[in-house]
Amino acid sequence: MTRAIERAILDYHPAELSGIKVNKFRGEHTALEVPVECGTTAGGIIDAVRVSEYFGDIERQHVCRPYHWRKEGVRSSVECPLGKDMREPLDELCSKTTCRWNGTKELGTAKVLLSCFEIKVSRSDFKSIHGHNHVGNLNYYAIPKELYPQVEDLIPEGIGILLYLHEGIYTGLRMKRKSDFKELTDEDQKWFILSVMKRVRDMDYKMYHERLQNCVKPKTPRF
Repeated sequence: MTRAIERAILDYHPAELSGIKVNKFRGEHTALEVPVECGTTAGGIIDAVRVSEYFGDIERQHVCRPYHWRKEGVRSSVECPLGKDMREPLDELCSKTTCRWNGTKELGTAKVLLSCFEIKVSRSDFKSIHGHNHVGNLNYYAIPKELYPQVEDLIPEGIGILLYLHEGIYTGLRMKRKSDFKELTDEDQKWFILSVMKRVRDMDYKMYHERLQNCVKPKTPRF
């Protein structure tokens, strides 16, 4: 079951995690069995960690939509309530929100999002002192759906829940409870990113050799 949930995490790519819109154009990297402390397993192992990007510190600004219209003839047909000559270069920002040509856009800062996933497959697994490394911006338990009623009282506040569905047509993860967002220092983020990339490299290397071995046909014995 643990391996099945690991595969489900690798295949889990929602556009939004706990209310945060992930930047899907920039890609993301997920690694399994990532050390909490870079270079050593003394601090514990996180079952899975994902590095992705999102836009933070989002501000909504009011803009003049005709600003983006490149053809002067089209802009000249617009009557500006502020009396601006639409044939002349325009300012993009405009505070006249009652104007029919006024629109909005969101501006934000690109930021790193670290999501940690701890896999639990039994109630006794939850009671173990190991495997509770909630050290990312977002932190989740990934558990089989049928286990949730048995461990609901053991899950701390602020930790998200992903249910693994493995019966019926659909197989995969579904969000049960969102995770609270936790700020990390730039130093912590730097070392986590390095740890994830090391594990991604090791995983790619292992998969390459497994595929290579599967491609090698056994030699036919000669008599």
